[in-house]
Amino acid sequence: MRIFPITAFFLGAAFLNASAQAPPTQPKLIVGIVVDQMRYDFLYRYQSKYVAGGFKRLLGEGFSCENTRYNYVPTYTAPGHAAIYTGTTPSVNGIIANEWWDPEWREHRYVTTDKRYKTVGSPNVKVGQHSPAVLLSTTVTDELRLSNNFKSKVVGVCLKDRASILPAGHIPNACYWFDDATGNWITSTYYPDSLGLPQWVQDFNARRLPDAYLSKPWATDSTLRYDESFAGWDKYNDADYTSLFAGKQMPYDLPAIKKNGGYGVLRFTPFGNSLTLDFAIDAVDKMQLGADAAPDFLCVSFSSTDYCAHQFGIHGEETEDIYLRLDRDIARLLDYLDKKLGKNNVLVFFTADHGGGETPVHLNDLRIPAGVFPESQLENVLEKTIAAAFGTPGDFIREIGNQQIWLNWEAVADLDMEPEHLASVIIDYLKTQPGVYDAFTREELMMFPPEYPFASETRRGIHPRRSGDILFQLDPAWHSDDKMFSKGGTTHGSPYAYDTHVPLLWYGWKIARGVSFRPTDITDIAPTLAAMLRITEPNGTTGKVIGELLDR
Repeated sequence: MRIFPITAFFLGAAFLNASAQAPPTQPKLIVGIVVDQMRYDFLYRYQSKYVAGGFKRLLGEGFSCENTRYNYVPTYTAPGHAAIYTGTTPSVNGIIANEWWDPEWREHRYVTTDKRYKTVGSPNVKVGQHSPAVLLSTTVTDELRLSNNFKSKVVGVCLKDRASILPAGHIPNACYWFDDATGNWITSTYYPDSLGLPQWVQDFNARRLPDAYLSKPWATDSTLRYDESFAGWDKYNDADYTSLFAGKQMPYDLPAIKKNGGYGVLRFTPFGNSLTLDFAIDAVDKMQLGADAAPDFLCVSFSSTDYCAHQFGIHGEETEDIYLRLDRDIARLLDYLDKKLGKNNVLVFFTADHGGGETPVHLNDLRIPAGVFPESQLENVLEKTIAAAFGTPGDFIREIGNQQIWLNWEAVADLDMEPEHLASVIIDYLKTQPGVYDAFTREELMMFPPEYPFASETRRGIHPRRSGDILFQLDPAWHSDDKMFSKGGTTHGSPYAYDTHVPLLWYGWKIARGVSFRPTDITDIAPTLAAMLRITEPNGTTGKVIGELLDR
């Protein structure tokens, strides 16, 4: 009888100790990290030079979904961020590209443009005329706010407007992006801070960190060998994308380049990512994210990697350097979160909005098939082809972009043309062009069998009220961005693995170390977060919960 109370005491003490070590029922803060144009292999390409606390920490202490892919095309920034946070594809959330011909507006539109709202934080009128109204489904950030009567706080941060706006959803507390003209972080009157920037943002802007970052050269780390970068790669530096760096080599004289390019130069350098992190950390501090019982959500996207790779390509030492420095920024963020809130109180996921391809000119130099399709010239050529076929000139095409063609149905009706005949003329021409794998109408696409290459992915990228009437698919290693990337740099947008295979890492709250090679779709992130938080998934969700994370 005397033993029982003693045993019970020790058992009770052990139970209390285990409970003290157990993670809370919900994290205090969720941090969604999205890197713009990060291919999956970049996790490992430069791994020997990564520091212990960055990517290596995420891989060594977190859970890696090694076979994560985009399950639709086109693979661009706006659709990527929308898919991550809505748990569905453009066919449902409506974000079919970064920009397109909008049949509803009857004009070209940039994805988040909304002229109903005004800029806050800059005299530049257009730079703040944005909102998430184009997004047709809710985000996991919306659902978090709705789940607890708006007690959770949600903040979006990115240099790019669209990569801040779409993740933060329709009802965030704040959303900020970068203004090249002033070097300030700004917002829109759509958001709660519509009467002016909060004092903490004004104070941050007053520190003039962009000036500090652009006051010194951009040079490689002299203690490292950049063995993964290709010698003589400077000839593949894309002069068409921006003339700021064309004809120049490392180290770059950023003060001199800034005289011509202003604060926008920052976007192409590793320091754009560092500035983004500086601001994100200040947002956590000043907005007291993670300070109460309701879980908060920070959506932070690093976009300088995208600008850099577009300019310099995936084999340039600039690209290697930007990832080495991003790795250190990730380490800085994780260290900060540990000290501020503790690892078990923060749930982090890390992914990318798309990958990136090889430079076609470089592949050609290696005698590997590749090319650039002249999409920017296609409308003029097709108008002449249609005129010749029907014996009359006309304005039969509204716009061509993203490998889609929007037809001018009013012009077709005026001339009493058969739509099928017009489409066949266009498709027959496209199928004769180098690099074109296939061309088809939207209606034909819907009838393709599932085993037709990328039929399902293409269908998931189509929205019935927004997408083009005719689509064409290119061969591997071909792209259609001929205006900006015809001779150098890189781009993305295809259904091929180099554009669709991205990292997906989970770290922190309730995440056990592990790895999975099970096929995972990018649309699985949002429903997985919802399941972990025990809230409703976004209302358009088509993704599935990643069971390995919850079953462990």
